[in-house]
Amino acid sequence: MARSEMTGVIRAGVKATVLVPAGTALLLFASACGSPPAPQPTTPPSSPASTAPTSTAPPADLSTLRRGTVPKAYPEPDLSGLPPKPAASAPVRERIAWEALQKVTDFANHVDPGARSSCPAFDPGRTKTATCTVTYLGESYEYVLRDIKFQGTGLTDGRTEQGTISYRADLTAGPIIRDRVEIVLRHQNVTEYEACDMPEHVRFEFGSTKRRPSGSSVVGQWIHVPGISCRHLDPKTDTVRTLPLELFESGAPIHPSSRIGG
Repeated sequence: MARSEMTGVIRAGVKATVLVPAGTALLLFASACGSPPAPQPTTPPSSPASTAPTSTAPPADLSTLRRGTVPKAYPEPDLSGLPPKPAASAPVRERIAWEALQKVTDFANHVDPGARSSCPAFDPGRTKTATCTVTYLGESYEYVLRDIKFQGTGLTDGRTEQGTISYRADLTAGPIIRDRVEIVLRHQNVTEYEACDMPEHVRFEFGSTKRRPSGSSVVGQWIHVPGISCRHLDPKTDTVRTLPLELFESGAPIHPSSRIGG
């Protein structure tokens, strides 16, 4: 926005002190008793014309940005809509299916009320790997169990062996929700105007996970999302900045100043 400034010249009056010889004092007194001469009209000095500075920089184009309220505090996700966690007495496959749904929802930082998850039946004493499936916002996400181990503690009813199961599990992909990313970036960048160049949600494969650069303040791994960038209005410079989208392993966007080159 151009800012006009008016300038002007103010000339201060000059006060002069004149020393008069003693012999002229009566003459000056007599002159004061007569009619004073008519003042001569004076022409005030002309002031130089002021020129308001004109900005040549065009205003920032906000037409492609989405406006929203800047959260005063970090906008924690509301995950209260997840279905209840199964009881410890529930079948193993049900408990792991709920765990898979929780992992997908945590990464998205958003609850899909229509999400569903399932795990195949498997024998913990013999099966070493298993894949559970989560359907979230119409996309399928795999939760892969590896190195499944079972340690029995004895028979419970003469047929079923009781024990503990251990495994290593990972998601192979995760959902990225545009609205969720933008609201976090509004808080981080302290700006109302933000826009990520992506659909409302995308299924993102984790093949591009990178370890943090040496010297970065980001703890653990961070994820670079190729093909997606986010733009925001920098309130300090009134310009639009574009940055690549990067996420923590948890799915939360990384603040640009938290990484090298940000």
